[in-house]
Amino acid sequence: MTFGWINWGVVAVVVLGTTLLGHLLKGKSSGVEGFFLGGRNLPWWAVSASIMASQISAVTVIAVPGAIFAQGGNLLFLQGTLLGFIVAKVLMSWLFVKAYYERQIYSPYDFIENRLGPGSAHLSRGLFLGGAILGHGVRLLTVAMLLGVVVDMPIGQSVLIMGVFAVIWTLMGGITTVIWTDFILFCIIVAGAVISLLVIIGGLPMGIAEAVRELDEAAKLKLIDVSTDPAKTWTVWTGLICFAIFELAQNSVDQVITQRMMCCRDYKEARKAVLGSLGIVIFTLLLAAVGLGVWLFYQHQKPDAAATAFLTEQPSRAFPYFIMHELPVGVSGLLIAGIFAAGISTLDSALAALSETTVNGIYRKWVRPAATDDECMRMSRIWVVVWGLILCLLAYLAGKLVQNEGLLNLAYKVPVLTYGPLLMIAIFALSRRGSFRSILTGTAASVASAMTLLILIRRDVAHIDEFWIYPISCLVFVAVTGISGGLKTATER
Repeated sequence: MTFGWINWGVVAVVVLGTTLLGHLLKGKSSGVEGFFLGGRNLPWWAVSASIMASQISAVTVIAVPGAIFAQGGNLLFLQGTLLGFIVAKVLMSWLFVKAYYERQIYSPYDFIENRLGPGSAHLSRGLFLGGAILGHGVRLLTVAMLLGVVVDMPIGQSVLIMGVFAVIWTLMGGITTVIWTDFILFCIIVAGAVISLLVIIGGLPMGIAEAVRELDEAAKLKLIDVSTDPAKTWTVWTGLICFAIFELAQNSVDQVITQRMMCCRDYKEARKAVLGSLGIVIFTLLLAAVGLGVWLFYQHQKPDAAATAFLTEQPSRAFPYFIMHELPVGVSGLLIAGIFAAGISTLDSALAALSETTVNGIYRKWVRPAATDDECMRMSRIWVVVWGLILCLLAYLAGKLVQNEGLLNLAYKVPVLTYGPLLMIAIFALSRRGSFRSILTGTAASVASAMTLLILIRRDVAHIDEFWIYPISCLVFVAVTGISGGLKTATER
């Protein structure tokens, strides 16, 4: 089935309409603070939706239904979302939000600098930049590959289009435009998922009770696993411990997320934004329902043999296939537009964060400490374009070099190497504990332990799931930093 000019028209209307609305809503905030923090005057509900849009990548929209559709797929992954997300966001709102609003800062790395000094701040910025460059470059490539399958668009062309719009949206009004476009796109994605679910329900030859019974008989509704086997990916314990650490780090020390939280009027509004972003749990449940529905739909309305073989071999393509073949023309265009725009949203979020870190964390600190606000604004816009080019080039080159999905999945493990020490540095900063020497030693040991475990797991030597690297790397950081004398406060030293 070809995508068709009607669907392409819908995609164009959504992307261009979002661009226009983003321009109209960008506000009048000026200067570096306006560009990177929206004048600290954005409503908490828009910030909350933007946080959710940043965390819901296009890959998530496709991967969640695909994981359920796959043979043996079920709802066990929800343990991470239902437990880890909730625990992490509550901890974030309690531990970090008020502390981040004590001073007029731009990033968690400024907070670390105020508490622990410039050395620890530069170290944390370096960890963020390294993880963000590779991680978001690969995310961009993955979205381009998925769209290539659906709409028969070359990877290079898909990457270029997303890159151009991401740069334009970021340049139009900085983080303000990014947040409002994220808000619009989040609404589109939610609407698309709801429409898909309604179409599925309308196409099923059974009632809800019978559908639930069939899903249960196929073990698709399995939700809880209390196993203590560390080799299992999804258990209550990985959700409560590993996924909670991952999510807490993402919210508290990853500038892509924290930059949005700092756009609120005060810490009370920011706390509402963080807790409000728990709506991502509801959206994930909606995607899970879509995945269950797609599986049921094709159990009773089986596609031809070639399509069945394709979906069996590549279950991650089940939802895109359903979009293209089962949804009405125009509606399928809306869904693809949402997925396409989610890729742009992921990229513009990274561009705003990378530009801020480069200008405020490097240019103002090392290159031009006396730079004027106007000069920093020019550099901010320049670096948005530069980082856009770098990430698009990285995605394009990776598409030429990567020949299997395993390497792509490996690149997604970058947070395993950086989130542990980043989170621990921020926690040490809360209590003003740790010299730069001890924190540098702890970071090196933490990254080395994470890398060693990742290699051992990949070679089937260590029989634990990769999620357990998060708590282990945190413990290594604390142990080594403590041995180095880093548990003392500044006054004790």
